[in-house]
Amino acid sequence: MRDTDIDFMDFESAREYVLAFITSLKKTQKQRAVAEQELDHWRSRVALADSRGEPILKRSAEQRVAELEAHRHRLLQEELDLKVKVDVLKEKLKTSKIRSSLRVDAEALLAQMQMLVGEPDSLSEKLRDTEAAQALKALKEKMGTGEDP
Repeated sequence: MRDTDIDFMDFESAREYVLAFITSLKKTQKQRAVAEQELDHWRSRVALADSRGEPILKRSAEQRVAELEAHRHRLLQEELDLKVKVDVLKEKLKTSKIRSSLRVDAEALLAQMQMLVGEPDSLSEKLRDTEAAQALKALKEKMGTGEDP
């Protein structure tokens, strides 16, 4: 099962699932922003160490910059992956909402119809059946006596 398979979920479960992905995306974006600020801070430390002629401090700061760049790159890649998944999930959620609104509960529909139009009129049906039976009986009697219909 892929992360974006929500077709088997009901709408509410799918909505919560998509919301969790969106939350994760937002957290990753915040983490990346913090990492970029820290990276800028350490780049300024490299420049400061270089301007003061401190090669040992500069090397240490450059190592930290390299670590932070790798971390920022991982966060950026994770953010891009999440963004693609969130976009797919949002589209699937829209489809799921439409699909769930189209489902019809036959029993509920019947109950609603009965509330609107009332119970079927069985008396009228019985009277029609009786009238039809009498007309048929009369026709049979007419045919049995030899009279033309």
